[in-house]
Amino acid sequence: MKRSKLPLYTFLSVFFSILLVGVFALPYGINVLKRSYYKLQTDVNYRQARSMSQFIREEYNNGKNSEQIRSDFQAAIRGTEFNKGYVCIVSQDSLKYIAHPMKQALGSSVKNKKALYDATYSGDHYTPWENVIEQGKSGGGLLYYQSDTPNEVVYFQSIPELGWTVSSHENRERMEAEFSRMQNIIIVVAILFSFFIALPISFSVRTVNKKYENVIISEQEKSEHLLLNILPASIADRMKNNERSIVDYHTDVTILFCDIVGFTQLSARISSEELVKTLNKVFTVFDKICERYNVEKIKTIGDAYMAVCGLPEPRSDTVSPILNTALDMLSAIGEESSLLQIRVGVHKGKVVAGVIGEKKFSYDLWGDAVNTASRLESHGIAGKIQCSEAVVEKADPVFVFEQRGFVELKGKGKTKTFFLVKRNTL
Repeated sequence: MKRSKLPLYTFLSVFFSILLVGVFALPYGINVLKRSYYKLQTDVNYRQARSMSQFIREEYNNGKNSEQIRSDFQAAIRGTEFNKGYVCIVSQDSLKYIAHPMKQALGSSVKNKKALYDATYSGDHYTPWENVIEQGKSGGGLLYYQSDTPNEVVYFQSIPELGWTVSSHENRERMEAEFSRMQNIIIVVAILFSFFIALPISFSVRTVNKKYENVIISEQEKSEHLLLNILPASIADRMKNNERSIVDYHTDVTILFCDIVGFTQLSARISSEELVKTLNKVFTVFDKICERYNVEKIKTIGDAYMAVCGLPEPRSDTVSPILNTALDMLSAIGEESSLLQIRVGVHKGKVVAGVIGEKKFSYDLWGDAVNTASRLESHGIAGKIQCSEAVVEKADPVFVFEQRGFVELKGKGKTKTFFLVKRNTL
């Protein structure tokens, strides 16, 4: 009777399955889990750094000096268990710690750590940590202290008003413990299933990996949900922190309204599909222009487009970005179509901004400045950028205006207006 070769085939199958898992699957799977953990931890650090940055900015806006703010911050982090992660402040000029949970670290330089920063999580794109801070950047990634493995997960937020960088760190000890636990689970599961067939082995690895994939997917869904509601980043962060009533008063913003001239007549001549396609093409270009100058798009209403500069974060110059945006919009519409023209109105003043709605959120503005900007657009001229006197008074000398005269604005009476002509190049 011929002996069955099944035991031999089973042995070979298990042997090569263990070899495959040991040589390829386990290192790869652990590496994937490590990256996933790093990125999830970076998100935790991001929230902590942004929260502390908001705390600093609120104190700064309330008139406190840098030493008072530093002292309050130091008090806030007092008692932090250093081995469980920490938050600190580094001066961008001196590169020294000016707030740190370890008192002996205060006044020391980040250069002493000789740390390398990796924003890619790949372990092969390094930048000296002190250079990143000195350049006033913000971001997240890994820190290496003269080691081949990352010592910390970090997220840092620049505060240019004070020349500080707030950074939130997760220490290596906690990361290594988590990695060791994950690795032991995978190895035990792999050994137990290796005595059967390759399929259960791969299935078990897939099950463990699925657990961490679900965490990542859950975080992505939250972010996508916020993005779908078109909220500025800082406003979205506040909503993540369960701040339900968001209403802010801004004393210095510049508002832009833009409208496509003759769009109603155009809609009667083209199909619905072409109409939507045209609007999408134009507003996509406008969105890119707003991103270029860090201007916040608020909303579109039909063929009208609204943008603002100076919120949700205040800026020292809110006029220049808006004027640059308006000029580029005018230029872009000419490049996109010879049939379309736009009117633009620009005004500067005070507004109230906030989030309305419970399911589909909307970030909007209210106030006389908004109404004035809208009137300047609706009483403007095709192919022109009409500005208020308040805008002209604060505009940089590189912008050239011509006086239009007094225009009767609904609800405002006769108002002195100007046309933005061009931007001089140096």
